[in-house]
Amino acid sequence: MTTFRHVQLSSERNAAGFLALLSLERLPPLLQRRARERLWSRHVFVYVTPPRQLVRQALRGYPEEVRRLAGTVAFYRNDDRSGGGYWRDRNEIWLAAGVETYERYLQARASARHELFHHLARAHPSYREDEDAGWPRLARALEEAKPLAREHPRYADWIERSFLPQRDHANVVEYFADIPTNFPDLAELPAPIAEHFAPLISGGPLSAPARRGQPNVADLDVFQRLIAP
Repeated sequence: MTTFRHVQLSSERNAAGFLALLSLERLPPLLQRRARERLWSRHVFVYVTPPRQLVRQALRGYPEEVRRLAGTVAFYRNDDRSGGGYWRDRNEIWLAAGVETYERYLQARASARHELFHHLARAHPSYREDEDAGWPRLARALEEAKPLAREHPRYADWIERSFLPQRDHANVVEYFADIPTNFPDLAELPAPIAEHFAPLISGGPLSAPARRGQPNVADLDVFQRLIAP
């Protein structure tokens, strides 16, 4: 459960903590786990990337419009070891201050990017319109991409080994945030999916409007059958 207590370390403490965190991540895995458990027993955050800096890092290389829209959500680091989320009703993202210390330094960027793309699903007018209509444009892309999925091994492997095993969490909302988070190279995606997400990843044009009669991807079973390679 998110605490909604904001954590912010001083620049001096963060500077020292950053060096300590690099040393921690150089330890063998077993020693890393032991060190992290000792730190958590004292509720220590070694290093916490400030929110504005983290947003810049997370979206470096993404289109200017994406980076601009990312600035329309409030971003906080909460007093927790792990986890986070996007709260649409509050227009806020909260990411655990412990991600760098208890997972790894670069994981904070990936986690922040994921939550930011949840926000972008609502902040970008075209994607918000698609979601409000039941995702017909995305459904069209998924339907057209299904016979092509095996031609893109990293995507197919991610679907089968990483995404679908999440069961109920493997839904269309999470898929939307996961694709631009995990696939910054459009060449790794089937062309219809790459075209759908191009405005968020490369700044490309929007995909064509959907036809009528698209699958209901809000239905979990329908969605999971549709994305399975």
